[in-house]
Amino acid sequence: MSQRPVLTPEERALSYAKYYDLPITPIPQEKLAILEGGPIDPSLALKIEDRNDLFLPGYLPCETGYCVMPNGTGYLANRTEMPGVTPEMFEWWFAWHGLNDMRYRIWDPEDHFYARQQNPDKVLDPSVPMREKTWGTVHHVLEDVGGGPDELILNFRYPHELGYDESKVGTPACATMMCANGHGPVPGQGVAAIMTHMVREIEGGIELRSRFWIGYGLVDGQVVKLLPDGVSVPPVVPMGLFAHNLKEFGHLATILPSLYAEEKDRW
Repeated sequence: MSQRPVLTPEERALSYAKYYDLPITPIPQEKLAILEGGPIDPSLALKIEDRNDLFLPGYLPCETGYCVMPNGTGYLANRTEMPGVTPEMFEWWFAWHGLNDMRYRIWDPEDHFYARQQNPDKVLDPSVPMREKTWGTVHHVLEDVGGGPDELILNFRYPHELGYDESKVGTPACATMMCANGHGPVPGQGVAAIMTHMVREIEGGIELRSRFWIGYGLVDGQVVKLLPDGVSVPPVVPMGLFAHNLKEFGHLATILPSLYAEEKDRW
């Protein structure tokens, strides 16, 4: 377990600082077994070309697991049940947490350092619908997914910009969606990824279906493979991101209902 930095008096005074002190929600045993069991068969993975299959009813062949694909790119999937969470809570969280470093830190106090929204005026504009407060904005992030703190830029996109059928968002097929083109602070260096968090309503809450395609990015409006042919992502890369995803979203599922109730009107 990582050592949590001591909060400053200013941070401790924040109304939500108490969430920083909570123990991390344990990862369910069945998910730990998947992590410890090693990579899935790549034939079970959702190819990026088929990403709109996320809108199909039911479930895809593998909803939780990671692997390196035959073309060398990395892949991971994770399905997280979030009891007591609504689609609007999830949309609010993505809009709210980028406005103060501590908000990102309470999500995973051991591995998150900051997420800084570069377009705060859009987030704070009351005329912008909740989910669109994140669509089209940029987060500068510092987090540790296993290899030490890493800087990351998340270019959140409108779903259609990443090739999704946006007309399905806000329907029974997909209550809401957050998707981004992620890359390091210097374009062309480090490993890029396409990230998708897709939400469906289930009895008593929501299910979050996350997908990451590592080695892909958005170029001139098209999702393309950026990883050079013949190069392969080391398996530890999708494995580390998978482990981090299990941890951070399991913990968010625990804290979000009460956090939203207390903070939803405090921007």
